[in-house]
Amino acid sequence: MLLLVVEAASPALPAWLAFPLFALALLGLVGIVYSVRGLLRLFSPAENAFTFSAAEPVFRFTLTRPGQYEVGCTRPGRWGRLFTLPPVVLEVQALAGGATQHLTPPRLSYVKRSNLGGDTTLRFDTFRASMAGEYELRNPGAAQFEPGDQLRIIPAAGFKMVLFILATIFSAFAMLGGGIVGLLALMG
Repeated sequence: MLLLVVEAASPALPAWLAFPLFALALLGLVGIVYSVRGLLRLFSPAENAFTFSAAEPVFRFTLTRPGQYEVGCTRPGRWGRLFTLPPVVLEVQALAGGATQHLTPPRLSYVKRSNLGGDTTLRFDTFRASMAGEYELRNPGAAQFEPGDQLRIIPAAGFKMVLFILATIFSAFAMLGGGIVGLLALMG
């Protein structure tokens, strides 16, 4: 009995396909740039971002827009290591006679961000600003924070953060896939 082995040649991609794939790779690169810029603006906004020492018992700030805001505690020089938030209750109140909102730290502090300087920020809690204007954050447990700790108020990221991360991932796939398959099509 004679076995005949036939090796089928794999079909080559047409060369004209390289140009749309390179355009897809370029579009992916642009998408990565815009997504990363959006993430940076999300966590370092130009307005309504305030940072102050956690040792201050009272801090006044002016919000230019109503909405949901996040209070976080930043500890310098930890390089991403998780730390424990002190069990204090912060109070936020609009100075125009608004109701006092109590902010408590979460039981498990798993939402953290680190920057390239090694500072780690843990999300404390969020509050709702119903109108633009002057607000006051009271910190009755200021002595329980470590020296160098800072409290930071920024607009809450919410679902926008997830969208920017997904856009970054899809853009990276488009850039890499379009570039690699485009090269293969160009080489025949």
